[in-house]
Amino acid sequence: MEVHHKYRILTWIVVILVATNLSMAISFLYHKQQDKKQLEQVEQEGVEMPAQQRTRFFREQLNLTPQQVDVFRELNRDFNRVAWQINRRLESLRVEMINELGREIPEEKGLDTIATEIGELHEQLKKETINYYLAMKKVCDEDQQKRLNELFLSVLHKDEDVRLPQRGRRFRSNR
Repeated sequence: MEVHHKYRILTWIVVILVATNLSMAISFLYHKQQDKKQLEQVEQEGVEMPAQQRTRFFREQLNLTPQQVDVFRELNRDFNRVAWQINRRLESLRVEMINELGREIPEEKGLDTIATEIGELHEQLKKETINYYLAMKKVCDEDQQKRLNELFLSVLHKDEDVRLPQRGRRFRSNR
């Protein structure tokens, strides 16, 4: 009778663990979908900034002179190069983190290291965005600076990342 009782307890523990894992997985998928929907909604409300034509976009929106366009083009190239590298590394780290979380026994020290590196890369991306904005602002007159500020506010993600062009696609209202 005692052995039967232990098996019954173990069976219930297994059932509870399976139910917990299932609910976590369903919750994760649900929240991922909700975040995606919210991001799409925020992006649809913002100003669209075409990927390959960001300089043209600024030229038209800010009424830039040819000299300003040249400076903006160079700033845009530099920013895109650095931002793409950071975003590729962030994407790689996110995959690494999910893979680690998916292991039977995730290594917390490794996850902490990944989280720290993601934070440092986010900080670096924010600083690059700040430098990009300030460099553009220096080239603009007072009216252009006001409009530039409005444009930057409208093209920021809810998490404050400037939208970047995606390879092989023309930019639409989804990242």
